Amino acid sequence: MKAQRIRSQSKAVLPIFCGLALLGSAGAARADDLLVNTFEFGLGGIVWENWRTYVTGHDEIWDSAQDADGNASSGSMYVTVDWPLASDPNWNNSWNDVQVAYGAGSFASGDYIDVEVFVKVDVTNSSPALDGSYGAVGLYVNGGDGGWQQVQGFATLAATDGWQRIHGTLSGIPAMTYDSVVVGFISNGGSSLTNTVKYWIDNVRLTAPPSVHTNQPAITIAKAPPAGVSVFANAPGDAWQRQMIRTVNSGYSWHTATAAANTTSYAITVADFPGAAQSGFEAMMYLIPANGMSSPDGVSVDWDSAHVAYFTITANADGTGRANFRYKVNSASAETFLGWTDFDSGSSPVGTWTLTFNNNTNVTISAPTGTNTTVTIPEADAAHFQGDLIAYFGVRPTDTSRIGQSATFSRIKITGAAAALDDNFVSSGAPYELDAATWLRKASNPQGIFINPPDAEYWLTWPQPDLGFASLYATESLENDLANGEWLTLPAEETGWLNIAGQRRLAVVRQSTLNSVFSHAPTNCFFGLFHP
Repeated sequence: MKAQRIRSQSKAVLPIFCGLALLGSAGAARADDLLVNTFEFGLGGIVWENWRTYVTGHDEIWDSAQDADGNASSGSMYVTVDWPLASDPNWNNSWNDVQVAYGAGSFASGDYIDVEVFVKVDVTNSSPALDGSYGAVGLYVNGGDGGWQQVQGFATLAATDGWQRIHGTLSGIPAMTYDSVVVGFISNGGSSLTNTVKYWIDNVRLTAPPSVHTNQPAITIAKAPPAGVSVFANAPGDAWQRQMIRTVNSGYSWHTATAAANTTSYAITVADFPGAAQSGFEAMMYLIPANGMSSPDGVSVDWDSAHVAYFTITANADGTGRANFRYKVNSASAETFLGWTDFDSGSSPVGTWTLTFNNNTNVTISAPTGTNTTVTIPEADAAHFQGDLIAYFGVRPTDTSRIGQSATFSRIKITGAAAALDDNFVSSGAPYELDAATWLRKASNPQGIFINPPDAEYWLTWPQPDLGFASLYATESLENDLANGEWLTLPAEETGWLNIAGQRRLAVVRQSTLNSVFSHAPTNCFFGLFHP
């Protein structure tokens, strides 16, 4: 997908003129933020906790494997809260909360503009609230001369397994001194919790106002790719990161004796892919039998496992697509590849690529153009792939220069296996999330995997650092004045604000969001960033 500096333009599909403006003193250089707790080395910095008698238990540990910034040298706080069951006599749908306070040292609220925390729900091991959310989070400051003050940072925890930025402005509290930031987890009303919820907490901090107006991050805009699962190579500094989703079940082997026409096929529809300039960036499919597998969620499961079939898609230097099939057997913690086959499509990598197995040993690679090539593998090798097998799909940059690139898959389909699979990722409707019964994220940085919705119109990006910017703004005319409220806020929870490898920020602008913010479908739209 090609990005360009925005200018006024018309579109045939949607009657919107698009542009951007840097608003006011946008992007000013900043004073130092106050990093209250980034959990780099453990759980230090907790000054008090209030677990209430309402909850039946709690636990907290440091988790080095989870970090909101994808920093392998850091970690996060992992909190378990045992909210009472709905059948418990003490359960109610009134306001109930638990709180953890993090020491910040004495600070003047007037020196900062925002307080934030990143929270991630361990969805696999948590139970949702009555409304399907995971309750809410409230932010507070405490101590010093100012005492207890609620920040305007109350937010519902969405039913997603990604990091969620909870933040609020300090402008509404008394301009006094405080000494701690308090994070509260809340069960109330329709968001009343009915069982255990496990949360990761990271990056508790206060953001400072600008000092000198020198740093102005320029926004770029590109047409959003088609709907599907978008996968970014999002882990900083890791050229060999595996950013993948994997099947929950293991019934996906090519045991073709039980398949129609003795054939099993694995099809990937690539909806968006980097061009020739990013030649070497890979879309990947790994087929890994349970027999001989390391941990299915290991960082390098393909390297560690004994038997793996690999199918990769790349762009050649001329922009055409190339597929590669290879496999290994009895090669744990090594890569002794067998059956190496490359196949050039003659067209771009975009389209449906299919890997087909007939009678277990006859392998066909089919390109989006309809052309194909075949290879035969020995029966003894194919026999390793006849039992339980997990399928993995995703991307790998293979060079640090390609970190931050992405691919979007609009459909993944497996036929002829014991467990059939056909997913376009959006057929279930909003909110668009991976089907937890089908997929798990197996990624160096899980935040880099999300569903691009059908009404996504634009991907807006800008460079980091961008501390102090809390929202995108939009207007229908550059003659409009921010001070008069004529630039409207696009809520961060609606547009995302994905951290791309610590280098860029990505916001997804949906047509439904624009319609809601403007109360009509705008015919002109300009985007901008602003902070005082």
